[in-house]
This record gives sequence, structure tokens and C-alpha cells, in this order.
Amino acid sequence: MSSDGTRKAAPPGRGDAGEREASAEVPSVRLMQTFRMQRGLVVFLRGEADRSARDLTGYVVRCLEGIRTYFGLPAAATSLLEADRKALGMERLEYLLHVLFHRSLLLREKGPGFDGPDAVEQRRR
Repeated sequence: MSSDGTRKAAPPGRGDAGEREASAEVPSVRLMQTFRMQRGLVVFLRGEADRSARDLTGYVVRCLEGIRTYFGLPAAATSLLEADRKALGMERLEYLLHVLFHRSLLLREKGPGFDGPDAVEQRRR
């Protein structure tokens, strides 16, 4: 904070961890931003928002914030994921697609829901 009581902007180039720290310190300032999207994408997003009982803006913000923060995983997990992403030389979205692809390989091998709560109960039988 500066001497006049206002918050200073985070210095550029602090990286992802610095961005998370900065966002925790800054009050919730909302900016308006307009994006052009294909109609089909907007229809899809509205449907997903309705299914999760959220307004469209809240849903889109939740999705984007999830991508930024690895969906709220603990710091220990995000540190490992970030180290892996950097070691692979991937951007964040590319890395998330990579992780989903590897999950799909597990599903091919073990079947859908193999590690879900119902699967544990079925294995006990």
C-alpha cells in the first residue's frame, strides 16, 4: 500500500504464483470486458450456466478463474503442476488438454468412473 492508502499495482512479470498472491490482496474490482463469440458457444455457455444455477457472467468467470488457479487445488498440487507444465514447455491451456488426454488413456484402460465413489463400493463386493 502506498502512503495515500491506495494499493499499488503488482509489478509486471511476477508469474503465476505472484498473480495469485496479488489477487488475494486486491479488493474485488470488476472490469467490464466484451468478447465476440460464435452463437453456438454462447448457447453452450448459457446452457451450462443454467444447469449449474449460475448467471452467464458468473459461470464464465468461474471457468476462467478455474483455468487461472488450477481449479482451486491446494498450493502443493499447483506447484507440482506448474513445474510439470514448465518442464514440458507448454502453455496453461495446452497443459490442461495434455492432462485430460492422459485421463482419457486411463479411462480406456480401466473404464469410466474407475476411481469414483461408487467404484470403491463395487470393489468391496
